[in-house]
Amino acid sequence: MSTNDAQAQLSTYGLACGSTELGKTRNMFLSVSAGCVYAIISFFRFIIYLFQGRENYCMEYSEFYMTFFLDTIIAFLKVYVIGLLPIIALRKVLIQESVRRNTPACLLDELHTLMYKKRTYITPLIYTISSIIIGWTYFDLIGVSYRRTRSMFLYPGTEDFWCPSHRKDNCKGLLPMINEHYLIALFHTAILGIWYGCDFLLRKRYMLTFNMAKPRYPFSLLKELLIIWNHQFNIFVWSTLTTALYFSMILWFIKLFIWNTIYEWLPNLIFLHNTSVYYWMRASWFDVQLFNRTVVSAIFTVMCWSVIDFLIKHFFTRIHFTISVYMDPHAILVDGLHSYQQPYYQQLAFLELWHIAKFDQHRRSAIYADFNRKRAFNCVKHNNPTSAWTEISRSCMDLILGLASSAQNEIKKQQARKLLLKKKYEKFRNMEKNALKEKERKIVGYKDLEVKMTAETMTKDHDYWGMKLLEWFHPVTGNRPYFMRKIYYYSAVPLLKRSIERRTKNVFKDLYITIYAIQALTALTVKSLNEDKHGIVQCDIANVFESILDCLMSLDQYSKEPPLDEWDVGDPFTFTYSSVLSDPLIVINVLKDALFDLTKAFYPHMDYVKLSSIHYDRLNKLLNEGL
Repeated sequence: MSTNDAQAQLSTYGLACGSTELGKTRNMFLSVSAGCVYAIISFFRFIIYLFQGRENYCMEYSEFYMTFFLDTIIAFLKVYVIGLLPIIALRKVLIQESVRRNTPACLLDELHTLMYKKRTYITPLIYTISSIIIGWTYFDLIGVSYRRTRSMFLYPGTEDFWCPSHRKDNCKGLLPMINEHYLIALFHTAILGIWYGCDFLLRKRYMLTFNMAKPRYPFSLLKELLIIWNHQFNIFVWSTLTTALYFSMILWFIKLFIWNTIYEWLPNLIFLHNTSVYYWMRASWFDVQLFNRTVVSAIFTVMCWSVIDFLIKHFFTRIHFTISVYMDPHAILVDGLHSYQQPYYQQLAFLELWHIAKFDQHRRSAIYADFNRKRAFNCVKHNNPTSAWTEISRSCMDLILGLASSAQNEIKKQQARKLLLKKKYEKFRNMEKNALKEKERKIVGYKDLEVKMTAETMTKDHDYWGMKLLEWFHPVTGNRPYFMRKIYYYSAVPLLKRSIERRTKNVFKDLYITIYAIQALTALTVKSLNEDKHGIVQCDIANVFESILDCLMSLDQYSKEPPLDEWDVGDPFTFTYSSVLSDPLIVINVLKDALFDLTKAFYPHMDYVKLSSIHYDRLNKLLNEGL
């Protein structure tokens, strides 16, 4: 199969998703998100109306209604169309990277990788523009009662222009003033967008977590929205308020101490030379009104962004059924299972398979009955099988055994690295001792022998630098002063640390897809006992047991000998156990549950299941643990 054919095949399931329920989901998301944003704007507009009572009481009801309606519509168009649609487009571009957790070895490597990606610069820019537009829409809504943030320059003759007493007679001859209230509001909204965009990238807030507990929402859209409101309202409000308040407090704290220096320097800019140097509309050191309005503006902006994030996580992590409308639905599903280059579609395919294996008897029976096909599945790796069960089960086993192989490779790599570092450590120690002895003898011509040998060693082997840093700045056993060790620990270690957390996340980067594969394979095997009328699955029962047991034994070893954490307490060159993350334990529990289900279903027929002695011993040990 050529490369072009492979790329074309990879997009088949994606086209199927886009033309069926995923397309409907996209349209539903746009309509619901637009409605939610309009509701937020209406709510804020109503609150503003309550605080602007004196200006609104003089209006007639019809005039007020039209003003309220028009202001809300105009604000909605600016916020949603200009401010939020670019973010939605950005999330669409990042959708394929929102599933697989590719984690570099350290934070410095991750930052180095991000430097060469366009999204590193486009994402903060999009969020900055969005923040300015949404924030300024809020300031336009409150413009009736707070006009100080309406324009950057104040011209002679306007209401807020301040004219000195000795220039009252010739006030119109003065230069325009710089409006500090406007600059603070603009600075606040721009920094909010930059900060949120960078945080969005570094914390990978675009990652999606798929929900396996609920198969599908069999409700109307209104009931579904009520369920979202009931489950997510407290989280939504709390996260929005804490994010906006946290940012605003820090920014205003900085403003109180360094803003005057920035503001005194502003008139030196070229495009501000035509403004008054002496007469500026200054804000007080701490303007309570401006502080309150910038905080509410941040809450309004973050709330609009959070609505988009929550709705994307809800609608685009649902189970989608795309195979029922095609003449060869199993070929479409298998194509999705093979879509490794498109992780989001692969996740949807395995989630769909999980739902079929758990809840859909009709489609399970169709998978069992689909054998001796006239058109074989296009998979050279599996010898182009003609059975849907064979190809689907092999795809699941490939993921399960792939995780086992990755864990074993990581264990071997770390064991070899520990031994290598230990040998180098001993070698370098001996070389330094010999160099010191030679220097003490003061041999002619070798006065700087120690410096030459250690410098040569350091320049040729980077591991030596790592060992030296550990020797000097280790938080417990380092030989440098405590203060220097703490500075290094809080400044350099977060960037350079190659921790067990990052290594484990990289091994389990396809965590959720692997869980779907284990549970789907188990359910299809167990349900075949009563639903497989042709006995297709019987030939693979031993393979299913062995693949799950192999993965379990590999992860058991991984949990006992996890990757070396270079900053573990103690000697970093000895074999010490480290703390184990939750990811391997989650998969181990899923594997154990799968083996219990398989053994329970096939216990009367275990004599016909041919397993190796190693697998039998591990299975018996597991069953004894569960008793």
